[in-house]
Amino acid sequence: MSEEKKASGVKITRDFFVPVMFVALVGGAFLVGRLSAQVEYLTKGGAKLEAPAAPQAPAAQAAAPSNLSADGLKGYAKDLGLDDGKFNSCLDDGKFAQKVKDDQDYGTSLGVTGTPTFFINGVMVVGAQPQAQFEKIIDAELKDGSGASAAGTERKTVKTGVGAIRGSSDAKVKIVEFSDFECPYCKNAHATIKTVLDKYGDKVSIEYRHFPLAFHPNADRAAQASECAMEQNKFWEMHDKMFEG
Repeated sequence: MSEEKKASGVKITRDFFVPVMFVALVGGAFLVGRLSAQVEYLTKGGAKLEAPAAPQAPAAQAAAPSNLSADGLKGYAKDLGLDDGKFNSCLDDGKFAQKVKDDQDYGTSLGVTGTPTFFINGVMVVGAQPQAQFEKIIDAELKDGSGASAAGTERKTVKTGVGAIRGSSDAKVKIVEFSDFECPYCKNAHATIKTVLDKYGDKVSIEYRHFPLAFHPNADRAAQASECAMEQNKFWEMHDKMFEG
C-alpha cells in the first residue's frame, strides 16, 4: 500500500472515531451526574419521587409490606374498633383519592420531590434526619425565629390546618410533614418525630400531609385509609398502626 493510501486510511479512521469518542464521553458524564444526584438525595435519608426506569420485578413487588394491602388495612381498622362497613366502603370507593392527590400536588408546588420532607415553620428539612437536626432548627425558632439561618436555607410559606394535627394548635413551632406510609425512611422519621414531640410538649405540633410515591404500590391506598380512619376520629391511631405494625 502506498504512503498516500496509508495516510488516507489513518485520516478516515481518525475522522470516524473522534466524534464517536466525544459522544461517548458526554454520555458518560451525564450518567455520572445523575447517579451522583441520586446518591446525594438518598444519603439524606429520603426516598426520591422519581420512579425506576423499568417496572419493578415481581420479587421486588412481593417485598412490599403486606400489612398495607386492602385486607391488611381493613384488619387494622377492625383492630382499632372502627365501623367496618363505613371504613371498608370509604376505602373501596376511593372517597379520599382526590384529597390525597391535592396534598401531593401542593407538596410538589413547594418543591417536595421525595419523602419524608418536613417544613418547620416553613424551613425545609429533607429526609429522615437525626433528631439533633430537628432540635437545632426548633431551638432556633423558639429562641428568636432564626430557624432558617440555623438550617442554612430559606423559609417558605406553608399552609397549615389542612391535614391531621398532633399536638397543640397553639404550638409556636408547627411542623408540616409530607410522607408516604410505605416509605422505610418515613418509618424511621416517625420514631424521631414522636421523640421530638415528647420532648417539646405544647411548643411543637406536627401536621401530616400525603405524598405517596408512584413506585410504592400500596402507598396511595394507605394514604386514603388514614383519611377514612380520620372520618371516624382515629387518624393518628391508624397512622401509628401503619408505621409501627
